[in-house]
Amino acid sequence: MSLSYTPQSGVLPLDGLIKEDAHYYLLRVQYEDTDLGAIIYHANYLKFAERARSSYLRCLGIFQEKNVDGRMGGHAFVVRRAEINFIKAAGLGAILCVCTRINNLSRARLTLEQTIKNHETGHILAGVDVDIVYVSVTGNGEAAPARMPLEMIGRLTKGD
Repeated sequence: MSLSYTPQSGVLPLDGLIKEDAHYYLLRVQYEDTDLGAIIYHANYLKFAERARSSYLRCLGIFQEKNVDGRMGGHAFVVRRAEINFIKAAGLGAILCVCTRINNLSRARLTLEQTIKNHETGHILAGVDVDIVYVSVTGNGEAAPARMPLEMIGRLTKGD
């Protein structure tokens, strides 16, 4: 995967990169991400994982903002289940790397394993297992399970 930006691709270096069977997304812990002790507030690990998942999809050419329009409907990925295992703390200014791998893929569901590490020390901070489902969204905000297009399955399977 090239990290060069072209307006046609819509993918920026800030979206991370795909190497072999995984996506890698870097971020720096900001003041707003921490608690009073300058340690990452626990709920923010889920936010980091969500950002990494969205960036992974962008790197695959799956642009969620183009797939759903709140007024007109469309399709979207929604989290069905998330399980997080907190292992080690990190604080303000730390550089984190979120590694995302596909564990299971069907026409309607995607199961991902995400590992959040301190990029400088290599320590694993948290592990997130998440199931996301593909849904059809109506203009009134209701959602129903749907099948992913075969082209999307192909992108997820090949990782390119």
